[in-house]
Amino acid sequence: MGKAKSTSDRSEEGKRYVPLVDGGWGWVVVVGSFFVHVFADGIVYSFGILFDVIMKEFNATNAEAATIISLLTGLTLSTGPIASAFTNKFGCRVTTILGSLIAACGCAASYFATSVRYLMISVGCVMGVGFGLMYCPAIVIVTMYFEKKRALATGMAVCGAGIGTVIFAPISEALVRLFSWRFVFLAYTGFVLLCVGCGVVFRPLKFVPVEDEEIEVKEQNKTNQGIAEEGRKEKLPENGDAMQQNKQKEVEKKGLLIGEIGAARSGTLENVSKTDSPMVRPRLRSLNARTTQRRRTISESTGYITVKDVFYWGSVNAIPDFVENRDKYRSLTSLNKSKDEKGKSLETVVEKEQASSEVNRVREIWSTLVKMTDLTLLLDPIFLLFAISNLLTSVAFNSPLVFLPVHAERLGCTPEQAARVISVFGFLNTIGRILFGSVSDRQFPTKYGKDTARNRLWIYNLSLSVCGLLTMFVFLCKDFFSLAVYSALFGLTLSSYVCLTSVLLVDLLGLERLTNAFGLLLLFQGIGTIFGPPIAGRLADITGTYHWSFVFCGVSLLISGLMLFAVPPVRARQAKRMLDLEKCVEKGKLSPSTTTTPC
Repeated sequence: MGKAKSTSDRSEEGKRYVPLVDGGWGWVVVVGSFFVHVFADGIVYSFGILFDVIMKEFNATNAEAATIISLLTGLTLSTGPIASAFTNKFGCRVTTILGSLIAACGCAASYFATSVRYLMISVGCVMGVGFGLMYCPAIVIVTMYFEKKRALATGMAVCGAGIGTVIFAPISEALVRLFSWRFVFLAYTGFVLLCVGCGVVFRPLKFVPVEDEEIEVKEQNKTNQGIAEEGRKEKLPENGDAMQQNKQKEVEKKGLLIGEIGAARSGTLENVSKTDSPMVRPRLRSLNARTTQRRRTISESTGYITVKDVFYWGSVNAIPDFVENRDKYRSLTSLNKSKDEKGKSLETVVEKEQASSEVNRVREIWSTLVKMTDLTLLLDPIFLLFAISNLLTSVAFNSPLVFLPVHAERLGCTPEQAARVISVFGFLNTIGRILFGSVSDRQFPTKYGKDTARNRLWIYNLSLSVCGLLTMFVFLCKDFFSLAVYSALFGLTLSSYVCLTSVLLVDLLGLERLTNAFGLLLLFQGIGTIFGPPIAGRLADITGTYHWSFVFCGVSLLISGLMLFAVPPVRARQAKRMLDLEKCVEKGKLSPSTTTTPC
C-alpha cells in the first residue's frame, strides 16, 4: 500500500474554483443587457412606424417593404448559432461590441437608401447580423452571473424589449413627422452605438478558490480505511471491481487518457494534476507554476456554450439534475471543455495549453456550430413538434406589428394614435413577461396542478391559442380603442412564447440537450420570420386589405398552440415503449442496444 497523502497535498487538491454569482457586478451586467434589449428590440418592434413611409417613398408593395423587417428579424435569429460560436471563443464583451458596430454601420448606410432593395441589404442583412451578434451574449452573460436569482435577472433584462417598444414607437413617429424617415436611421445609429458601452460592462466572470470539504472527507476516509486494512490478506475482487481495476490498468498503459479521469472532465491541466498516477504528477509540477494564474481566472475566451444551462432562463434550482451535479455545470473547469479533448493523451493537452493558432480558433468555432445544429435531434418526435410549433409562431410573430400602424391609419387613426397602438403592445408585453415568468413555477389547485412542467406547457399552449384567435378577428376592430385593446392582448399573450421557450425545452428534452435544441430552434425561428411578413404582405397586395394578413397570422398562431397539446400523449407513448423494451431486455428476448419495437 502506498503512503498516505500529506496534509498539504490534500489541501491543494481540495481547492476548487467557483463563480461569484447572484449579485455584485452581476447587476451591472443585467443593466447592460437591459439596454441592449431596449435599443435593439425597440428598433425592431417599432419598425412598423416606418413601413407606410418607405412604401410611399419608393413606390413599393407590401410584400417588398415587409421583406426588410423579415430579413432583419430572421437573420437576427438564424445567426444565433454563429453568434454563440463567437461568444464561446471571443467572449460576450467582444461579440457584443462587434455586433453593435456592424448594426450601427447598417443604420448609418440606410440614411442614403435609394431603393427598397438597398434597405433590404442595409437594414435587413447588415443590421440583422449585427443584432444577432448582440442578442446572444446579452442573454448568455446574464445566465452566467446568476443561479438562484436567474429568473429575476433574465426577466429584468428581457423586459427591455417591451420598454424599448414603448419608447421607440412615439420617438420614431415624432422624428418622421418633424424631420424625415432618413433622420430616424441617424438617430438609430446613435442609439445602437450606445450598445458598445453595454458590451464593455460584460466583463468575464470571476472565480474564487474554495475548500472542497467533500474531497477532504473522502481522502481522510481513504487513509483511515487503508490503515485499518493494512496487513490483512488481500481478497480477490468481485467481478465489478475486477473490471474497474482492469479498466484502470488499461488506461495507465495508454498514457492516462483524459476521457477516463473523473476529475479531468474540463480538459484542463488543473484537474489532470489531481490524479494519483506517478507517471503524471512529476511532469505536471513543472507546468503548474506557469499555468496557475491562467487557471484561477477566466479569460475572454471562456467556452460559455459548453455550460449546459447557459440558455436556461429560469431558476436553475428548479432543475433536479443541476442541483445534484452543480459542479459539473457551473465550475470553472466546465467552461473550457471540448469534445476534442476526450480520449486524448496528456501530451495532446500539454500541446494545446502551450500553443494557440488560427486553426484552433476556427476549429473551436466550427465545433460550437456543429454542437448547436446537430440535426439528429430532429429524430425526436417531441422536439420536432416543438420546432414546427415555433416555426409557425415565428411566421406570425412580427407581421401584426408591421401592419398595425398602417392599418390603424387606414381606419382613420392619426399617426400619433398609430404609434400608441404599438406602445400599448410593448407595455403589456413587459407585464406579460413578468407575469408568466412568476406563474410558470407555481403549483395549481387542480388534479395535475402539482406538476409545474405540465402547468408551463398548458400556459404556453393556451396563450398561443388565444393569441391566434384574437389575431384572426382583428377585422372586427374599427377604431383606435378596439385596436389598442387587441394590441394589448396580443402583447400579453405572446409574451409566453418569449419567456417560456427555453424552460420548456428543458422540461421536454432535459438539460443535457438544451444547447443543441436551442441552436436548432433559432434556425426554425429564423426561417419562419423570414417568410412570414412577405407572405402576409403579399396577401395584402392581392386583397387590398390587411384583414386576410391578420387572419393568416392568427391561423398560424392558433395551430402552433393547439399542436403542442399532443406532447403529453406522445411522451406517454414513448415512456410505454421504453418500459416494454426494458421488460423484454430483462426477459432476455432483446439486447439493451435494440431500438426497434419490443416483443
